[in-house]
Amino acid sequence: MPKSAQSFGGSAFGVSSVRGLRRPSPADGRLRRLCPGMTRARTSVYTQGIATSALAPGFLVAAPPLGDPNFDRSVVLVAAHGEEGAFGWVINGREVMTLAELLVHTAIAKAVPDLVGSVRVGGPVSPEQVWLVYREQDRFRDIEEQFQVGPGVLACASRRVLEVIAGDGAPPNLFGLVGYAGWAPGQLENEIRVGAWLPVELDLGLVFDEPRDKLWQRAYERAGTTPMAFSSRVGLA
Repeated sequence: MPKSAQSFGGSAFGVSSVRGLRRPSPADGRLRRLCPGMTRARTSVYTQGIATSALAPGFLVAAPPLGDPNFDRSVVLVAAHGEEGAFGWVINGREVMTLAELLVHTAIAKAVPDLVGSVRVGGPVSPEQVWLVYREQDRFRDIEEQFQVGPGVLACASRRVLEVIAGDGAPPNLFGLVGYAGWAPGQLENEIRVGAWLPVELDLGLVFDEPRDKLWQRAYERAGTTPMAFSSRVGLA
C-alpha cells in the first residue's frame, strides 16, 4: 500500500492535535523531489515537469476489499506520478473537522466563523499538513503557491489562503485535506498490476459535486463497471 514519504517543507501549514490521525512512519525522502514547486512559488516545475503521466492527473479507485483501513473504499486524486514515485490525496476520507474549525485550530480565527466546508483525511503521511482543493475558476489572487492538479482543479498548502478565507469567505466546493498518500518508485504500478486500484480519468464532478459517502460507488459507475465486476476481472486475469 502507499508508502510514507518525507513531508513537504516551505509553504505547507499545519494542524496539530487532530485526534485520530496516524503519524507517518520514517520517511524515504524520494517523494519530496516529485514536487519541488510546492515548497515556494516554483509551481511551474510541478505542473510542467516529469511528475505528469497517464495516471496523473486522475483517480485511483480502491478495489474491494483493499486490506488497508487507510484506503478502504477510497478514491485517490493523483496529483503526480513519475519515475520517482507518486503523490495524491484520498478525497473521500472521513471528516475530521469543518473548515470553520480549521481556522480556529490554526489560530487564524479566535471564534468559529460562519463557513461551509469540510476537512477530511487525505492520507496517512504527514497528517499535520493541510491542503486545500478547489476549482481553478476560484483561484486566489496574489498567492503564488497555488498549483494545478489537473484541468479545472487547483490545490494549495499556503496559510495565506486560509487568511483570505477568514476575511472573504470560502468559494463553493472548496475542501481541506489533512495528510497525503505517497508511493515509492514502481510501487503504484505493482499495486495496479495486482488489482488493488482501478485507474479512472479525472472528472471534476467526482472531485467537487458528488457526496463524499457516494464517491467510491460513483467512481466505478463513471468507469463503466462495478466494484465486484472489477475484482472478478482481476481474479480471472
